[in-house]
Amino acid sequence: MKKIVYKNDGTVPVEDILCTTYQMRNFYKQFRDGFFSHLDVMNYIQHLVAVRMMRKGNTVLDVCCGRGLLLPLMRYHAKEIKKYIGVDIEPKNIEAKRKHICNDKPIDPEEFYPFETEWVISNASEMSQKIEDEIDFIIYTSSIEHMQKEDGEKSIEECFKLLKPGGRLFLSCPNTAEDRDGFDVQYKAHVYEWKLSELRSCLEDNGFSIEKEYGLIGNLRDFAVVLDEAPGIVRGFFEPIMDYLPREFLSTILFLGWPELAKEVLLICRKR
Repeated sequence: MKKIVYKNDGTVPVEDILCTTYQMRNFYKQFRDGFFSHLDVMNYIQHLVAVRMMRKGNTVLDVCCGRGLLLPLMRYHAKEIKKYIGVDIEPKNIEAKRKHICNDKPIDPEEFYPFETEWVISNASEMSQKIEDEIDFIIYTSSIEHMQKEDGEKSIEECFKLLKPGGRLFLSCPNTAEDRDGFDVQYKAHVYEWKLSELRSCLEDNGFSIEKEYGLIGNLRDFAVVLDEAPGIVRGFFEPIMDYLPREFLSTILFLGWPELAKEVLLICRKR
């Protein structure tokens, strides 16, 4: 039987790991404390973008929701959705139903949020067995890399099952180079890191149309090569941005139009 572990630290053979439960850092607290990295900036931006895509009356599913980083933003920017459903395999990860994750103060979700909330304990590869609602919008950020590839494929199938026709999937994850083994991960928190080509094929094979692709983060040296080959007018646009913006912000902006070069990617998809 495969094991649920905190990190892929070498103590358990990778083939024996079901998934890892390590969560992305709480970027709200990182910004509050004044110590943050490019990953915190990336995650704040993608969560805000996802929240602003939500529409009045939507039922929203947060796959591998963990501590519920979407919810503070939803409370202000998505007040008119119908329902939020968070699903996670690890009960201890789900903190938002008992405290405010920005300041750790206890809350009652029924009173604190202006929309209905529900939390489901489930493997993402089996979640349709426990969720009865029809979903308008699924957010699946930085999580598919925490499980075996076959379970990631099943989770995409589950997203398709749960979405209404025309519903959207907001999916982000690391991007592995085409010549690299997906099990040769960038971070110990991960089990298998997908290639962008694999992700595209899986989504399209499971009935999704990919509407938009973005590069979320990258190595500034890679962008410098792109800029060297660009026309002068393009260099003139980017050079003052690169001169002024701090590195933590730069690497989350420059790769938006170059997902193939990015270390993390976002795909916005629609159920056909």
